[in-house]
Amino acid sequence: MGKRQHPDNYEESRHYVVDELALNGGLWPVRMGRMKADPDHRFPQRIIDYYALHFVMNGKVRHLFGEQQIELVKGDVFCAYPGVVYHHSIVPTDQPLEMIWVSIDGGQTPLLLEKAGFRPSAPYLPGVIGKELETSLVHLFSQQEDNSSRRQVELIAAIYRIFGLMIPQKSADKLGAGPASWIPRSIEYMNMHYTENINVQDVAAYISVHRAYFSKIFAEQTGMTPIQHLQKLRMERALQLLQQTPHSITEIAMTLGYPDLYAFSRAFSKHFAVSPSKLREHAAKTRGQSGAYTE
Repeated sequence: MGKRQHPDNYEESRHYVVDELALNGGLWPVRMGRMKADPDHRFPQRIIDYYALHFVMNGKVRHLFGEQQIELVKGDVFCAYPGVVYHHSIVPTDQPLEMIWVSIDGGQTPLLLEKAGFRPSAPYLPGVIGKELETSLVHLFSQQEDNSSRRQVELIAAIYRIFGLMIPQKSADKLGAGPASWIPRSIEYMNMHYTENINVQDVAAYISVHRAYFSKIFAEQTGMTPIQHLQKLRMERALQLLQQTPHSITEIAMTLGYPDLYAFSRAFSKHFAVSPSKLREHAAKTRGQSGAYTE
C-alpha cells in the first residue's frame, strides 16, 4: 500500500497480485485507491492496459480522454479504458476533490461495463453513486491490505456488487416488452434449465407473459411449441448421454428431470421411434464394443 499524507489531503493505493483462482474467473482486481486533494494537486497523464473506474465522492474533476473531455461532480463515475490516453485535472470549487478508484481486468469486464452504460465513446455515468453504492465503495477499504486468496474472493464479490448497483434495474426491459424481446429470453431460459423439469408455465412466468399467449406467439415465430422445444432439448441431450457416456438409462432419466425410467423411455421412444436400450445397443455395436452399457 502506498500512502501520501498532507494537511487535510491524502492519497492511498493498494496493488494486487492475482492468483490462479481469480485468473480463472470473469474479473479480478488490479489496483484500488482513494484520495482527497485541493486544486493544486496535479495528476500525471496516463495510458493503462486494464480498466479503471473512478468514483467522484466529492468536488469536481475534469476528465480528458483522447480528444474529448467531461467535467464530473459528486455522484458521477468515469471509466478509463485500456490503451486510451487520459488525464485528470481538478476543477476548483468550495469542496476538495475526493475520489475512489477501482482498477480491474478480466473477460467479463467489457460486458459488465456495457450493461452498466459505459461506452468507449462516452465512458462515464452521471449521478449513479447512491448511499448503498457509496457504502460498498468505502467498505473496500474497511480491512487491512491482504493479498490472500480469501481476500481476493471477497474483493471480487464486492466488485460484482458494485456493478450490480450501477446496472439499471430495468436494463433487461430496454429491449422492449414485445416478442422480439421475450422470445429470445424464453429460449435462453429453456436452454439453461431444461434438465430441471420446468414446464411452459415456468417459462411464461419468467418472461411475465400469459401462458396461452406465450405458447401461441412462440409457435408462430419458431415453428414449434414451447413444449416441443423443451422436448427437443431433452431428447438431444438424452441421445448424447446414451451414445457417449456409461451412465445407466435410469441415471440419464434422472439427469433430464424425468420422474422415473418409464416416463423417460416412453418420451424417448416416441421421439426417436426406438427405445433407449435399443439405441444404446446399436451405439455399442457401432463402436465395436462387446456389449451395451447396463441400466
